[in-house]
Amino acid sequence: MSKFHINSLLQPATGKTCLQSPAVLMFERLVGDMQSTLQEEVWFDASDWPNGFDWHGEVDAIWEGLAEDAFLLAKYPTRNAGGRLLCRGAGVIHRAIRAGSPAEIDAALNRLLAYMRKPASDHVHFLLKEAQVCLEQMADTARAEEANGPDIDLGLSSAA
Repeated sequence: MSKFHINSLLQPATGKTCLQSPAVLMFERLVGDMQSTLQEEVWFDASDWPNGFDWHGEVDAIWEGLAEDAFLLAKYPTRNAGGRLLCRGAGVIHRAIRAGSPAEIDAALNRLLAYMRKPASDHVHFLLKEAQVCLEQMADTARAEEANGPDIDLGLSSAA
């Protein structure tokens, strides 16, 4: 999707043009969706929902969709240096979602930290920092699952 296409949709509605590349907008959405999913997992795990409500089946489907979004964004062609960095970050997110252990998530997190050291705009660094926070939360959840055994499922599964 080109900037022209986004601007042609936004300008009549808001009177403003979009200064962000499509890769930046897609990465913002991916990180926002991850944040929402992680917050919902914590809320449902801490709530007193009746045993008949199976949140965990939904979690796998949501993480599968996020992994697919991250994979597609990682392959997105862009000439913008910041957009390329975010596309690489999406590849790291995909790798972390598909991880089978906390160590694999930590390895993905280290890769993301390496990308964060590259020169880019403040907005790109902010988005990468938000992704870092999500990956750290995913790693903490995976460590808690590993420590508590397979009976405790906090929502992050290797199937997603």
